[in-house]
Amino acid sequence: MYKKMHIKDEIGVIGIDDAPFNRNDNGAILIGTYCRGNRIIDGIYFRRIKRDRMDSTEKIVKMVMGKHKTKINVIFLDGVTFGGFNIANIYEIYEKTRIPVVAVMDRMPNRQKMIEALKKHFDDYEKRISLLKSFPEPEKLNGIYVQYIGIEKELLKIVIKKTRLKSKIPECLRISHLIGRGFLNL
Repeated sequence: MYKKMHIKDEIGVIGIDDAPFNRNDNGAILIGTYCRGNRIIDGIYFRRIKRDRMDSTEKIVKMVMGKHKTKINVIFLDGVTFGGFNIANIYEIYEKTRIPVVAVMDRMPNRQKMIEALKKHFDDYEKRISLLKSFPEPEKLNGIYVQYIGIEKELLKIVIKKTRLKSKIPECLRISHLIGRGFLNL
């Protein structure tokens, strides 16, 4: 856990999102943007994941454990599902990196709708549903919904404020999202 302390304006954070993909694609691309604060981009990373499988956790950990590992203070995820229903285990990411993990959503997720879709499409739905239910309930913070581990709420509020520019979400996530949209034109 973080201790109460002064947070630098150029706090190191990484924002991870996936690029849009077609239903026929077997995989998706994860994009990670490492930023210092809300203005300085110091790294952009890509990893391939399998659509609807369960390899996003492992790929996120590998991305974070790269060149900037010692400088990353918070990992921001665009939700907890990538490449369809490839669920990132926020507890495992935190356990393996020892860096706070924050899943960010612009609106409250409809957990019941997700559970119904999992039951309909996956043989291992019980495992996936159990994982989703194990995560903290999303809560509204600074105009966005978050699920977080490894960081105190008051400190997270400060980090979110320092890592936003003109959007509600941290700049590192916004940039990863913009890069992902660029893959639509390929």
